[in-house]
Amino acid sequence: MTESLSYDLHKLGWRAFQDLSAVILQTVLGATFKTFADSNDGGRDGAFYGNWTTTFGTEVGAASRAAPAAATVMQCKFSASGRETLTPSALAEELEKAASLHERGLCDAYILMTNLRVTGKTEGWIQEELRARGINAVEVFDGHWICQQISKEAGLRRYVPRVYGLGDLGQILDNRRLQQAIALLSRLGDDVATFVPTASYRQAADALAGHGFTLLLGAPAAGKSTIAATLSVVALDVWRCGVRRVDSAEELIAAWNPREPDQLFWVDDAFGAIRHDSQLTDQWSRRMDQVMTAVKGGAKIILTSRDYIYRQARVHLKEYVYPLLHEQAVVVDVAQLTNSEKRQILYSHLKAGNQPGERLRRWRSNLPDLAVSERFQPELARRLSQTRFTTSITDNRKLMDFFDHPAQFLKDVLFQLADQDRAALACVYLAGDGLPVPVNLSETALHAVARMGSTEQEVLTAFQHLRGTFLALSSTDDGNQLWRFQHPTIREGFASMIADDPNAVEILLDGLTNDEMLRQIDCGGGEQGLLVVVPASLYTKVSARVCLTDTLDTDNWYSPLAEFLGRRCSDDFLRLWVGDHVGDLKTLLNFAGFMGVSWRPLLLARLHRAGVLPEHLRLQAVELLERLAIEDFDNSWLDVGVVGLFSELESGALLVRFQEECLPDLDDFIDSSADGYDSEVSPAERYQFARDTVSAYLRVFDDPGVKCQLEDALARIEARVASAEEDFDPPSRSSFAPALQVPLVASGRDEFDDVDEGHS
Repeated sequence: MTESLSYDLHKLGWRAFQDLSAVILQTVLGATFKTFADSNDGGRDGAFYGNWTTTFGTEVGAASRAAPAAATVMQCKFSASGRETLTPSALAEELEKAASLHERGLCDAYILMTNLRVTGKTEGWIQEELRARGINAVEVFDGHWICQQISKEAGLRRYVPRVYGLGDLGQILDNRRLQQAIALLSRLGDDVATFVPTASYRQAADALAGHGFTLLLGAPAAGKSTIAATLSVVALDVWRCGVRRVDSAEELIAAWNPREPDQLFWVDDAFGAIRHDSQLTDQWSRRMDQVMTAVKGGAKIILTSRDYIYRQARVHLKEYVYPLLHEQAVVVDVAQLTNSEKRQILYSHLKAGNQPGERLRRWRSNLPDLAVSERFQPELARRLSQTRFTTSITDNRKLMDFFDHPAQFLKDVLFQLADQDRAALACVYLAGDGLPVPVNLSETALHAVARMGSTEQEVLTAFQHLRGTFLALSSTDDGNQLWRFQHPTIREGFASMIADDPNAVEILLDGLTNDEMLRQIDCGGGEQGLLVVVPASLYTKVSARVCLTDTLDTDNWYSPLAEFLGRRCSDDFLRLWVGDHVGDLKTLLNFAGFMGVSWRPLLLARLHRAGVLPEHLRLQAVELLERLAIEDFDNSWLDVGVVGLFSELESGALLVRFQEECLPDLDDFIDSSADGYDSEVSPAERYQFARDTVSAYLRVFDDPGVKCQLEDALARIEARVASAEEDFDPPSRSSFAPALQVPLVASGRDEFDDVDEGHS
C-alpha cells in the first residue's frame, strides 16, 4: 500500500519543503543538527549544516556510513512544478559550494533532498563529482523516497501535518477514521494547505501525547480551531483515535466509553464562544474528576478558549480540582508567534489565495513589515489573500491599516456587499450553529430576507459565491453539511455592522428565539466579545420577551436570563425590565445552601446596585443569606457580587454572629467538609473548601484575636493535609513527551520573493 502512495510535494512551497526536510533529518535519518544557513546563499534552496551523530534503524545509504560526528551538509532542491526531473546543470553552483565547505572542514558527508525525480544516471554523476572534490559519503533522496517516508512514519506526519492535504488519506486510514478525517479536513478547508506547524502547535501536540490533554488559548482569529482540527487529524492517524466533537463537559462524559480507550474529544470554545458562559464553566468544575478519569483511561482531550474568556472562567474553575491547569506544558498560548512564523503564515496564505500577481508584486516590499505587525493574526492573513476583502486597499497606508484596524476594515467590506449577500449572511446568523444543506429557509428567515431587499432565489445563489471567503460549507460527523461563517470573527463583524442600523437590529431580533436573543445581544452592558448591541429605542421590545418565569424550572446554578440581566444590561434597561416584571421578582428568593454558585443572589445584588430592587425583597434576601452563613458555614455571602446586598450595619452584625456562634465549632466544620470524597482526590483538594472558607473570613475580620484564631485554623488545616498526604497514593500520570526540536533555518532569501508566481 505504502509503496504506491504519492504526495503532491510541489504544493508545499519552498519554505515548507525545507521544514519537511528538517523533520526527516531527525525522525527518519536520526541526525541531530545544530543548524545554520549561509546568509549569502543567493539561491532559492536551503542548506542545513551540522554533525552526523546518530543513525535511525537500518542504514539508509552512504551518508549513514559516515564517521560519527562527521561534518554533514544537507541541501534542499525544490521545484513548484512537480513534474520535472533534476538535471546536473541545476547543481553546478551547489557542488562548488560543497567543495568550498569541505576545504574549510565543514562538509565530510553530503545529502541532497529534492521533490523532483532523480534518474540513476544523475545520481551517479552527483556522487562522482563530489568524490572528485573529496566528499566520499554522498546520498540523494528524491521525491519518491520522501513520499515513502511520509507513508511509513506516522510521527513524521504529526510534525508536518500539511501532508494530510497532499495525498490519498484512504491509503493510511481505515474507513471509519477516513470518514472522520474527511469531515475534519472539510471543516479546515483551505487551512490545511496553508497550515504552518508553529512552536505552539508542536507544544500542543506533545502535551496531547504526554498528558492526554491540551488547552489552546488565544485571541479571536489566532488559529485555535485550526490547530485543534489539525491535531484531531493527527490523532486519527498517529494514535488511531476516534474523534468526537462535543460542546461541554457533560457531553464529553456522556460520550466517553471506558471500553474504547482510544478516543479524542475536541471541545471548541469550552467556556463560551464570544463571552464567558457560566453554565459551561460550572459543568467543567463539577465534572472535572470524571473528565480526569477519562484521561487516565486513555482518552485525549483538546479544549480551546479565547484568552479573555478563560481569564474569567479560571476564577471559577477551582484549579485544585484540576492539577493539569497548573502545568505550563498543557496550556498553550497559540498567539505566541515568532516573526519567522508570522512571515511563513502570511506567505502561505498569499501563495494559496486569489490575489492577482500584479497586486502581490506591488505589495511585496511591504509584506515583511506587515508580517511582524503587533496586530498580526492568521485569520487576517487569510483575508488579505482573498480579493473580496481587499477592494478598498489602494495604497501602502491602507495595506498596513488592514492589520492595524481589522474590525473596521471588515465592517466596511460587509457594508459594501450586495443586498443578497448580506441577506445570506443574515440567514446563517439566524440559524445559530449552522444552516443545514440543502437550504430550506424558514418563514422567519424569508421575512428577514425580504426586509433586507432580497429574494429567496437570490440568497440561494449568494451562498455559493460567499463560500471560501465569508462562509464555509462544513461536514458534520454524521455526513450532513452546514453553512457556517468562515470564522467566528466574521460573524461578530456582521453583527457589529447590523448594530449600526436599528432597522436591521429589529429584523434580527424578530428572527431569534427568546433563548438565542438572550445569548446574543447586549442592552447597554458593554461586555467584551458580545455580538449585537441593541439601541435604547428597542429596549421595550426586548424587555417584553425577557420573562423571569421562563427560568424557574432551569438549572439552579445557571440561567441565560440572569447572565444577560446581570452582565449585559445597563441600569436604564434594568429599571424598565423591573417595571415590566416586578410581580415575578419574589421567585429570586428560591435559593438554598452553597448559593455562591447560584444565579439568584447574584441577580438580586445586581438589581440592588442598579437601585431597582424593592426594599422588602432585599431584606428577605439578607435574612436568608444570614441563616445560610450561620447554619451551613457558607461564606458565599462575602462574594464581591453578593455582599453589596447588605448594608454596612447588617454585614457587621453577621460577622459578630459568626464570631460568637461559628468560631467555637470551626474544627468540626473543617473535618466534616473533607468527608465524602473519592479516594483518588488528594488531601489538598479535600480540604480546599475549608481553606477557602477560613481564608474568606480572615480577609474581612479586623479584630486581632479573631484573626489569630482563623490563622491557627488555617495552620491546623495544613497539618491535616500533611498528615493525610503520608498515606495518600496518587494515581500515576503519563510523563511529558519531549518536543521535536525542528531546526530554524536562517536564510538570506526574501521569503516573499516568489509570492506572485502562479498568480496571473
